[in-house]
Amino acid sequence: MTEWDLSFDVVCVGSGLGGITAAIAAHDLGKSCLVLEKADKLGGVCAYSGGEVFVCNNHKMSAEGAPDDPTASKAYLDFLAGGYADPALAKILLETGPRVARYMDERAGVKWKIINKFPDYHYPHAPGTVGHGRYLEVELFNGADLGDWQHKTYKTPHMPPGITHDELFEWGGLACILQWNFGLMGQRIMADQRGFGPGMMGYFIKAAMVDRGIEARVSTPVTRIVTDGTRVVGVVAEHEGQSLRIQARNGVVMAIGGYDWHPDLPKYHEGLPEWHSMCQPSVAGDNMMLGGEIGAALAGVPSYNLGMFFGYRIPGEEHDGAPLWRASWEGGYPHAIWVNRKGNRFGDESFYRDYLPRCHEWDGVAQEHPNYPPYLIFDQNYRDKYAFATYMPGQPVPEEVLACADTPEELGAKLGIDGAQLARTLAHFNTFADGTTDPDFGRGTYPWAAMMVGDKSRPNPNMGPLNKGPYYGIALKPVGVGINSVGLKTDHFARVQHVRGRPIDGFYACGNSAAALDTGAGYQSGISNLRGMTWGYIAGRHAAGADDPYA
Repeated sequence: MTEWDLSFDVVCVGSGLGGITAAIAAHDLGKSCLVLEKADKLGGVCAYSGGEVFVCNNHKMSAEGAPDDPTASKAYLDFLAGGYADPALAKILLETGPRVARYMDERAGVKWKIINKFPDYHYPHAPGTVGHGRYLEVELFNGADLGDWQHKTYKTPHMPPGITHDELFEWGGLACILQWNFGLMGQRIMADQRGFGPGMMGYFIKAAMVDRGIEARVSTPVTRIVTDGTRVVGVVAEHEGQSLRIQARNGVVMAIGGYDWHPDLPKYHEGLPEWHSMCQPSVAGDNMMLGGEIGAALAGVPSYNLGMFFGYRIPGEEHDGAPLWRASWEGGYPHAIWVNRKGNRFGDESFYRDYLPRCHEWDGVAQEHPNYPPYLIFDQNYRDKYAFATYMPGQPVPEEVLACADTPEELGAKLGIDGAQLARTLAHFNTFADGTTDPDFGRGTYPWAAMMVGDKSRPNPNMGPLNKGPYYGIALKPVGVGINSVGLKTDHFARVQHVRGRPIDGFYACGNSAAALDTGAGYQSGISNLRGMTWGYIAGRHAAGADDPYA
């Protein structure tokens, strides 16, 4: 291709954390940048997220006078990886992530803060874990600071608006919604003060589009990667019914997420017979299709313990014209459990690192997943205190959403599970549910779970008996958050690898578009945002010709 409609040094495909960071990094080295977004708003998957970045050895810990221990940090990340991480890539992520966080603080105005006393997932049970300091979020962001982009950026349907993690936990966490300060939240919503993922992306988009004047185009999907036979030189995109040929003199950064909404790829790669998504429907596997057309290699890690959840859909709820799926945290609240078709508990319902692999489990004799689908069960004790989805205590839930019956046996019949065994399971659980210990699965022993989904007024924040009818239940479905087990294979400069084993010059990938070879077989909330931010920075700097892309 010798004629171009537009010409830039670096073209970033996707406007989430990885794409925006890459654009900022390349711009700061004097390169012209363009961000292309398939959806009609900026922000990507990060804008839908909890807005946590998990950064070991971050500068905010040092500022508090309690710096992280690099040896302990590595031990924990090695534990999470389970032997499936590329050591060289893991080392780069561990060492460069803190530098990127500091850079975005000092050079881009991102107002980081440590989430107070928020522990690592596996604290204190795994090596190298800490109870405070590695989770960063942002101070509330004023949406008006985005100028013309204020109403062209995503907000999240999944997290409480207008607050920080510290406030959420001070008010009792996700379970204790009746304790939230809705008056304060309402004031902040009216003022468009953003927390969680929308707040984080607000700072990054302001730094890129407002402060630096980097050009961005929404509703502009990339349809082809252009090469000159030896390297990537541009893209073809569609905008308002017209085809645009866009030159990328220094490189193209692929940062458009994974394949959650692709009709087939999740079933091929994620080890479950169906898949739904909490993400925007624009996240549809374009990374693999566009990369595949120019010979990009794929790589993967085990699927059963990454970032995904089980959840449900409330009829009528949509986003961007597609069904909206919600994650179910309710199994970790008191007075609720999960069971399988046989009516048995099978894991710690408050800690998804425990139950996810159990839901993927395969019985080779029966040729089935014994714990799939899981069923969420709770009683009237629960309904008197806690919300289900958007239904508050005392507010009726339609039968099409939630099954209801006077007895466990009748509920089992409605759900298609063994009701007699469900009754026995509840009777057994109730023998210890008012105490402090779960002798079967250790529920309530992870401080992260107690803080996130527990009720601190109880002896065990994650437990309570199910002994008050009527009883309620729902079959849960797998819902992804854009974190997939397979992605584009990249090297130590975030360059996409060819199937022949060489880097594809001028072609980079970061975030959920790139295979998680740096983190391996496990997950920790905030790791996905760390990956996007860190490798986006490296990609942008390498494309811009930096002597040291990691500096």
